[in-house]
This record gives sequence, structure tokens and C-alpha cells, in this order.
Amino acid sequence: MNSRAPDASTSAAGPDRSSIARSTWLMASGTAVSRVMGMVRAAMLGTAIGVWTMAANAFDAANTLPNFFYAILAEGVLNAVLVPQIVRAFSRGQGEEFVQRLLTLATLVLAALTVLLTVTAAFWMLAFTEDWSPEKLKLGTLFAYWCLPQVFFYGLYLVWGQVLNARNVFGVVMWAPAANNLVSIIGFGIFIGAFGRYDAANAGSSGNQANPAWWGSGQIALLAGTATLGIAVQALILLGPMTKIGLAPRWRWGFRGFGLGRAARMAGWTAMSLVFSQGAMWLAIRLSTAADQAAGGRVASNAILTLALSIYIIPHSLITVSLTTALFTRMAEHVQDGAMGLVAKDLSYGIMTTSAFSFLCTALLMVLALPLARVLQPGVSTAEIGALTGPIVAMSLGLVPLGMTLLIKRVFFALEDGRTLLALQIPMSLLFAGFSLATYWLLPPEWWVTGIGLGQTLSFVAGAILRLASLRDRLGGIDGRELAWMHARAAAAACLAGEAGWLILKLFPQNGSSSVLVAVLALGAVGLAITVIYAVLLWAMRVRQLNDLVGPIFSRFGPHPGARSRH
Repeated sequence: MNSRAPDASTSAAGPDRSSIARSTWLMASGTAVSRVMGMVRAAMLGTAIGVWTMAANAFDAANTLPNFFYAILAEGVLNAVLVPQIVRAFSRGQGEEFVQRLLTLATLVLAALTVLLTVTAAFWMLAFTEDWSPEKLKLGTLFAYWCLPQVFFYGLYLVWGQVLNARNVFGVVMWAPAANNLVSIIGFGIFIGAFGRYDAANAGSSGNQANPAWWGSGQIALLAGTATLGIAVQALILLGPMTKIGLAPRWRWGFRGFGLGRAARMAGWTAMSLVFSQGAMWLAIRLSTAADQAAGGRVASNAILTLALSIYIIPHSLITVSLTTALFTRMAEHVQDGAMGLVAKDLSYGIMTTSAFSFLCTALLMVLALPLARVLQPGVSTAEIGALTGPIVAMSLGLVPLGMTLLIKRVFFALEDGRTLLALQIPMSLLFAGFSLATYWLLPPEWWVTGIGLGQTLSFVAGAILRLASLRDRLGGIDGRELAWMHARAAAAACLAGEAGWLILKLFPQNGSSSVLVAVLALGAVGLAITVIYAVLLWAMRVRQLNDLVGPIFSRFGPHPGARSRH
């Protein structure tokens, strides 16, 4: 740790960069499998209860609650403090004892928080919904009683996962969600087999409030209980790796003198920042729940918002989150050494590599939203597919700035500077909330969810600009000209590749959405065309990040064309 001599020449280059790339692809492979299974899970859920029915929106609102509180834990308090504190503890020779005390404290807090949230489920359902009928609100609350215990297992997964990441054990954390999705797929399959399709059970009924009495205790327990069981399995699967590295959880009391006070101060600043970020998200969720009621049903509402978010976030999870996870531990170590130049190099490398991938994914999602939605939700109507595509396109525009904001946030976490993050979060959240409200006030209900997605994108753009500017002096300068030049070339390549893909897509019936088979063919042909054209253009424009993306794959088979783009 502190004995390591900083050497700017080795950062993000040579073997170090290769190691980061291998770790990224290991995590990305686990994430890819998990996301594919997650889409199968979503398709099974859509087949069981639809995507804009009364039950779909009620279950989504209930299952959003633990995800909302998990986002507060994951994106804020725990991510902000765990890795830097664990790195510091091991550098002092107190790592094992610090981790055991931290795990004890975290388990107690998570258990108390979960009990409190669960017994107040009715309050949270009321707080997260707008203009729901008493029957719909009651059904959502019953779902919430089963879903909110997920908070405890989400928290365990997060804490244990961050301990493993701090010890440079990455892969298993990204593979664990696959087990969660497998449990859900099996459970939802049993639900369909035992009770049939909810939408089919209401065939011939009018409106999306039809037949709430169809839901008995067995249906509710199986659907929501399956979701919670999957999260429990996802967390408990990490016990093996924790034991293997000698950090199996066990009770260790006494929390003074081990740096937890410093961690608490950082968590406090981060919690204040989350009041704004999650407050804006809460408002967006609440507005989305009102759409179907305002339109009389059958428009994009909160269930479609959640589904669109789960689709657009796939590429972000594959590369950006994986690379950021691998870089975060190293940046925290550089901060401990006072090597800010190395932090700046790692940040620039991370931004340019993730942006090169994200520009491609933006082009793919914008062009292929319609056939992609058809493949991922084969059991829903054409109208529901159409309602899903608008939010996907709006959100996909934010992939590049989302990746930048995540990487920059991790630098602030490594610096343990929550105060600046709070100051920068306020304008982001106000922009997101303001745009969502403007959409709600000025546009018809069928556009509300798409407007929420666009507001989120604009907030990421503002956040990337503000956060990057605030770091330049602290890190001894960031090569803004190189970042701008790389982004300009990648954006141009994505636009040209996307335009070519759109022309090809128009050759397919109904733009590739007439059937699942046609959609699969469109995804394969158009997706391949866009990817190849984009890669060739990057290579021609000598964007070296192409090599960083594909190098770990092609290195197993010999040289590849992207290697010539290195300079």
C-alpha cells in the first residue's frame, strides 16, 4: 500500500491496463449472463401478469420499494465508504478485524431498517403512488409486505460484495444475480402453471382495473415471495467466497477506534446528496404511477418505466459498472498514496473506454428498440410493445453521460469528498424533477414516461459536465482536449452506423416487430451491421479504445485489427 512508489508511467498501461481489462471482461461476462436471464425473467413476468395491467403496475410499485432503498444503499452510503475504508484498514494491518466489526454493524442496521420498512409498507405504497383506486392500492400493499424483506438481503449482498471487491475478488459478485434470476424464472413459471395468465383471466373485462379479487393469498405469496427468495439466494451465494478469503461473517462487537466514525461522516454527506437524487427519482416514479389512471388505462405507466430502465441499463451494467468496479479499488489505493496523477489517468482511461462502448449501445438501442422489445416481451400485445419503445429511446441517449457520472462519482468516493458531491447533485436533481413535472403538466399521459426518461438523460449530461469540471484542479489536470476529440469521433461513428442500421431495418416488416422471428432476424442483421460499421469507423479514425474493448477477447486468438489503432 503506502510502500508502493507511485509511477505515472505505469498507470492504466501495459500489464496494469491488461489486468483491469481482464477483470472487466470477467465481471462483464457474469453480468451478461445475469442480464440475459433477467430478460427471460421479465418476459416470464410479462406473460404472467402483462406490462400495463392493474396487477403489473401494483406488483411493480411494490417491488420498486426495495429496489429504491437498495439504490440509496448501493449508490450512496455504502459504496461511498466501504472500499476506501477497507483499503485503509488493510494498509494499517487491521483489515480482518475492521471488516468483522463493519459486517456486524451493517447486519444490525439492515435488520432494523428492514423491519421498520416492512411494518410501514402501507405508508410507502401510498407515498410512491398517485391517484390509485383503493382496490389497486390494497393489492400493491399486500405485494409490498412480501417484497420489502428484500432490503435486508440486498444490503448483505452489497456489503459482502464490496468486501470482496476491496480484496480484488470481482467475478462472483457479478455472477450471483444469475442465481436470483434463475429462482425467479422457476417461480414465475410455477405461477403460470398453477394459476394461468392474469391478463387471460380478465379477458373480456373492460379497463385495467378488472377483477382485483382474482388475487388470493396463494397468488400473491408465490409471485412476490419468489422475487424475495431470489434476492436472498443472490446474497447468500457470496458466503462461500467470503469464507475462502478468510472473512466469513461473525459477530464482533465494539465499534470505537476503528475508523467507523470517519466512514459515518462520509456517509452523512452522501445521504444528504441522496435526499436530492432519490427524491427526484421518487417524484418520477410517483408521476409514472398516475399515467394509466389519467388516461383510463393502457398507456405506459410505472411498470413500463421499470421495464424500460431494466433494458437500457444492460449495456451500462456490462462494461461501465464492471470497469468502474475494477478501477475503484485501484483509485482508492492511489489516493492513499497521494498519487493524484495516477487517479487522473485511470479516470481518463475509464471514461474513454466506457464511452466508446456506450456510443455503440446508444446507436443499437435507438435503432432496434422496437424489435428488441418484441423479443424481450413476446407474450404482450403490439400496443404494449409500442408504448415501451419511446422510454427506451429517450433513456438510451443518456448512456454515455451516465457512464461518465458513475466513474467521476467513484473518484469523489475515493477522495472521501461527499460535500462536493452534494453541491453537484442538487442541480442534477432539480433538472430531472423539473423536466418530469413539465412533461406531466404539459403533455398527454401517454408521453409522461418518455418525458421522465428524457429528463433523466438531461440530468446525466449536466452532471457529467459539472463533475468533470470540478475535478480538473484537484487531480492536477485532466486532458479535456483528448476526451473531447475521442468523444467527437465516437459520436460521429455511432451516428453513421445508426443511420445505416435504420435503413436496413426498414426492409423488415413493421420495422422488425411483426413477429418474434422477424424481430430476431432484424436484431441479428441490423445489430451486426451497426457493430461492424462502428468498429471499422473507430479503427479508421484511430480510436485506440477499440483495442481496450476487444483486446481481451481477440488476444486469445492472435492479433486483431483494432491493435493497429493503438498509438
